[in-house]
Amino acid sequence: MTGRLQIKKGFYYIILNYKDESDKYRQKWISTGLPENNNKRRAEQLLHETLSEYEDNREVLLQGMPIHELFREWLAVKKTTVRANSYESYRVTGESQLIPYFEKLNVSVQQLQPAQIQKYYTDKAEQGIKASTIIKHHTILHGALDYAVKTLGIIKANPAERVTLPRKQPRTYTFYTDEQMKKLFLTAQGSPIEMAIRLSATYGFRRSEVLGLQWSAVDFKQKTIVVQHTAILVGAETVYVDMVKGKASNRTMPLTKDIELFLKKLYAHQRQMKKMCGNSYYDNDYICKWDDGRLFDPNFITRKFRQLLEQKNLTPIRFHDLRHSSASLLVNSGFTLKEIQDWLGHADIGSTDIYSHLLYQSKQNMAERVNAALSLGDDGDSTNEDIYV
Repeated sequence: MTGRLQIKKGFYYIILNYKDESDKYRQKWISTGLPENNNKRRAEQLLHETLSEYEDNREVLLQGMPIHELFREWLAVKKTTVRANSYESYRVTGESQLIPYFEKLNVSVQQLQPAQIQKYYTDKAEQGIKASTIIKHHTILHGALDYAVKTLGIIKANPAERVTLPRKQPRTYTFYTDEQMKKLFLTAQGSPIEMAIRLSATYGFRRSEVLGLQWSAVDFKQKTIVVQHTAILVGAETVYVDMVKGKASNRTMPLTKDIELFLKKLYAHQRQMKKMCGNSYYDNDYICKWDDGRLFDPNFITRKFRQLLEQKNLTPIRFHDLRHSSASLLVNSGFTLKEIQDWLGHADIGSTDIYSHLLYQSKQNMAERVNAALSLGDDGDSTNEDIYV
């Protein structure tokens, strides 16, 4: 077992490095409560005392792990298993919400009770935090405690499974009709984000997917475009990675005739701009960019799209609602939810179920057409006196 001192937020912490029962290396953070100024010698003394104490009783390392230390260890594990923006979301929520709360509560993993977790959710709700956000907190808490059960083996059951989550308000999805989409395309002509709008509306691409599209992913001979690279926000930085949201999101899409023509014109335009800009051109393989080759900031796409709609007095929607608009078009064209799931790159049909109400609406239109075809033209009046049921 080894140990060292670490200064965090102006205070000394002891970090112990040890092997658990599975012979895996682990860390344990212990607060000394000593401010950084003029306490180095005392902190070093506490480090030696703590090392001696835990060497004599190694079981205490696992049996008394505070819940906030579990969060830190779980976050370190998640950093290697999820996309950078997902980890950043976990980290920010953990460090700003969960860790301070449970560190103040001063409870170990073994002592944590469902009632204490429930109180956390209640406290957050009373602070005005939305149910959907609290459920995200629950995802982190549940994941960390699952890690304590399955990997660390320091508890037998996950107490987060015995709590009641707040009810999420039904989410309403906004989308454009086919005619509104055509009007948007005309309005967007000449806009720097025209290509992002056309591609997202046609294929239901996420913002990260459309900004990650590269010319190397376009095959004009086979008439396909492959989604396999994304641009994601990690804090204030845009990171480009060969990783999509999930396995189903990695998909090959057929080029529509309009998109094929649009991309060919765009490719020729970008080659011309590269020649005109010379050495000042930012050379890269991305499709969505400024004329000088600079890449778009994801937030610029969102902001510019909103401004475009406002300036042209179009119905306000989010850029992500182009994805919903694409799904609506597919529903109204008679495609099944399974087919729409594959087109949008949803991991499971449950994500596509949000469009089921549109599917029923489509059936109503079908019923009206069937009625019109089979109607006797009596406006609902029956020549029979007796109606059998």
